[in-house]
Amino acid sequence: MSTFSHRTGASALAAAALVLVLSGCAGSGGAPSARTPLPAPTSTATATAAPTPTPIPTVTVTVTATPEPSSTGSPSVDPTAARCTGSDLTMEYRPDPDASGAGNSAFDLVLTSTSSSDCALAGIPGVYATDAGGNRISAVADASGPNPDAPVILVPGAQADVRVAWHSPGAYGCTVGTSAYLVAEVLDAEDGAVRAPAELQVCTDGTVMMDASAYTLL
Repeated sequence: MSTFSHRTGASALAAAALVLVLSGCAGSGGAPSARTPLPAPTSTATATAAPTPTPIPTVTVTVTATPEPSSTGSPSVDPTAARCTGSDLTMEYRPDPDASGAGNSAFDLVLTSTSSSDCALAGIPGVYATDAGGNRISAVADASGPNPDAPVILVPGAQADVRVAWHSPGAYGCTVGTSAYLVAEVLDAEDGAVRAPAELQVCTDGTVMMDASAYTLL
C-alpha cells in the first residue's frame, strides 16, 4: 500500500471516531434538565422604633387667697366712748424693785375696766396717798410729761398702766407718814377716783415727791 492510501485511511478513521464521540455526547444526557431558579432574595426590613417623645412637665399654678381678717382678733373700740369713772375700774399697785436705787423708785398702777361698754381714759390722773380712813395725806403727784392728744379707750376687761416715779421723803427733810392706799383720780367728778392698797412712805406736809405719767394701754 502506498503512503497516500495509508494517510487517507487514517484520516477516514479519525473522522469516523469524531462522529461517534459527538453522537455519544449528544445522546448520553437526554433532554436537558430545567434549571432550578435561584430563590429571590428576601428583603428583611428591620423596623426602627420611633423615639419616645419626652413628656412636657405640667406646671401647676396654685393661687393662695389672702385670708380675711379674723373676727376673733382685737375688738374694735368706740372712739366716742364716754370717760371712765371710778366705778368702771379696779386698780392694782405693783411695786418695781428693779427701779429702786439712790433714794428713788417707781411703781405701776394698773387699771382694769369692769364696765360692760367701752370707756375712755384721758390726760394724766391725779395720784396721791391716803390713810386707812380715806383721808388724803400726801400732795398730788406732779404730771410727768404733757397730756396725750388722744384718749386711751378701754374695752370691757382691758387694762391700762400709769407709771409713777417715787422719791424718798428723806431727801426733802419733810414730815413722813405711811400710806394705806394710793388713789388715782381718773375724772374730776363725784365718782372719779379709784384706789388700791399700798404701803409706802410719803411726805405729809404737802411736799411733792411723786411724778405720774400718762396712761399706757396694756
